[in-house]
Amino acid sequence: MSDSSYVPDRSTLYHIRLVKVLGQGGTGIVYQGIDTKKGEAIAVKLFRENFFRNRLHLLDLVQNVKKFKKLKHPNLVQVYDFIDGDEGRCMLMELVDGPNLRWYLANRPWNLQERVNIVTQICVGLQFLHDNGFIHHDFKPANVLFTRRGVVKIADYSLFGNNFILELLDRNISQQITPMFVAPEVIKGEKVTPKSDLYSLGVTMYILFTEKLPFPVDNLQQLYYCHLNLMPEHPTTVNPKCPLALGDLIMKLLAKKPENRFQDCDELRIALKKVTQSRI
Repeated sequence: MSDSSYVPDRSTLYHIRLVKVLGQGGTGIVYQGIDTKKGEAIAVKLFRENFFRNRLHLLDLVQNVKKFKKLKHPNLVQVYDFIDGDEGRCMLMELVDGPNLRWYLANRPWNLQERVNIVTQICVGLQFLHDNGFIHHDFKPANVLFTRRGVVKIADYSLFGNNFILELLDRNISQQITPMFVAPEVIKGEKVTPKSDLYSLGVTMYILFTEKLPFPVDNLQQLYYCHLNLMPEHPTTVNPKCPLALGDLIMKLLAKKPENRFQDCDELRIALKKVTQSRI
């Protein structure tokens, strides 16, 4: 993103004075802003007009935001409010003052202890989210933020809804999830569960500990075929610095059948500690 692209395309959004663009993607644009009612720095996500697949999707998110506002955890980005009005649909959130995991992958040297610590914090945050009845649906490095003190903050959780009726009526959810990180059951239109997030975390860990993509293909059809039918090369083969037991753990996360993955993020966190404590 060039310096000029950091400049907002508007000066205000409702009662928020926009300072700069923090990032943008398929779901919308994220701004840094000042809440003029409270005098606080916040992040504002302005959703693209075509993000909401139908009215039920919108209503589901509105209901979820009421619950998100009560979720307070050091490893989750705090959600403050959702606004639906003439200026667009946007979510007001905690401003995180550091980079994301995608930046980390491109700029930080390979360090096993540091990377294990990142995954451990992710496990704690995702487990809290799952324990409260939510699924992230689009977990990926760009949605893992850091404070300047190195605290992990998971962002953009549950933007795709958790309403089972919504899942039954709309089988196209996989089209809005980043293809490299989508679980096989999501591609097949089956029920999404917390173990779908574990698969996405497995892809993220594969990249984090090998510095390579698990499926280096160049089109969507081939990528979906790989997610459904192929296992990637073992992480330790790709990067000998990745301990064998850690590579095995990552491969378990990438199991095609959800029941063959870890039971939950707590089990993964405990397993991660066991396989790395003797080496760190």
